[in-house]
Amino acid sequence: ASLLMKRNHLKSGEITLGGIPLEEINDASLLEKIVYVGFNSFFFKGTLRGNLCMAKPQAKDEELWNVLGQMQIKEFFESEAGLDTMLMENASNLSGGQRQRLALARALLADREIYIFDEAASNIDMESEEIINKEIQKLTKTKTILMISHRLSSIKDADRIYVMEDGKVMEEGSHLELMENKGVYYRLYETQKQLETFAGGEA
Repeated sequence: ASLLMKRNHLKSGEITLGGIPLEEINDASLLEKIVYVGFNSFFFKGTLRGNLCMAKPQAKDEELWNVLGQMQIKEFFESEAGLDTMLMENASNLSGGQRQRLALARALLADREIYIFDEAASNIDMESEEIINKEIQKLTKTKTILMISHRLSSIKDADRIYVMEDGKVMEEGSHLELMENKGVYYRLYETQKQLETFAGGEA
């Protein structure tokens, strides 16, 4: 993900996007194709409208409300000052789940061909995590999705899963293929499943 966004640079090999070597694509063109959503997306101090319009400057209010509705935070902002609701720097006046839903709403507004989700649903409440994952699933029907996650249940429907350990790709395949291999992925998945079952029982 860092290489695709040109935050890091290749030491060997080649990455192509649409058959074009990445180094031949300028940054502006790259940002017209890809949107990145991390676990700690940045927001400027200012209005909700201003922060959303960073993704699409000419967006109409109807479009802004539409993406907020998709992420199920429309009612919250309607109960505040609407699109004129003031956000503190980094949206510190919102909960972690609200910030991440807002980050995804902004990404949806951008409407890019490729979406990178880097732990986009980590360390937030279960309701927000479920809403975000459902919206990502919808995007897979029309967009190319690169999803980085330690929560394996959220990526088991991916076309291709790459399992990394100690900085190396150890396995690749579909969820079913990796489960049949009974390797690293299988052990991690089963461990997480047991922990979640245990936590649910304790609750």
